Amino acid sequence: MKATSQHQDTLLELGRIDLQLRRNQRAIDEITRGVEVQAERQLLLVNSEKLLVARNEMDALDLELSRAEADLALVEGRIAKDESRLQQSSNQKDVQGMQHELQSLAKRRGELEDAELVLLERKDVITQNLQVIGDERKEIQARLEALEQQQTAGLAKLNSGQQLLREDRVRSLSQLTPELAEHYEKLFSRGVGVGKLDGLICDACGMTLSGDSLDSARNTPADELAHCGECGAILVR
Repeated sequence: MKATSQHQDTLLELGRIDLQLRRNQRAIDEITRGVEVQAERQLLLVNSEKLLVARNEMDALDLELSRAEADLALVEGRIAKDESRLQQSSNQKDVQGMQHELQSLAKRRGELEDAELVLLERKDVITQNLQVIGDERKEIQARLEALEQQQTAGLAKLNSGQQLLREDRVRSLSQLTPELAEHYEKLFSRGVGVGKLDGLICDACGMTLSGDSLDSARNTPADELAHCGECGAILVR
């Protein structure tokens, strides 16, 4: 197939454009997959689960504290009432009964106060845990936001570059004859395209040519297309 030196240079330029398009697309795919972003999102999900558990623990504990405080208030009210009655009573039997009840109530009050203290200590622990989880969440969100911004900027840059490369590709194809353009596109669709003969090496596939393949490439007239005997790509000499 006939091809002027200018056409062959255009084919090489087209090959470089397509190679860069492929590289950019791989980069776009990698950014879109966003391994680091996904990892941070997974960390955020785990953090959310921990936060939910801790908040549920705090809600349950607050309920227990409310009940304990209500029970303690009830006991203290009965103690105050019995002490008032005790001061006003002169019946020995009633006095003894009230004293006995006051002893029982005092014991109950002590038990409730101890239980409340345990609950308050647990609340301190949960509060500290919530603080740790909250701080961890802020760090994850900050890292995630930074990564997402980088992802957006990277994609915008690559997509802009892809658009320019596609325009250059259309321009290069228009500089070829329809026959050459169709031939290149057919080869490119198979994953080969075009390469340059660098000494004994086809830079399209990286293989070293020898024997008949090398002779065929070297003996092809300068104004005709040669092809790599290894990969089938157009070989520009």
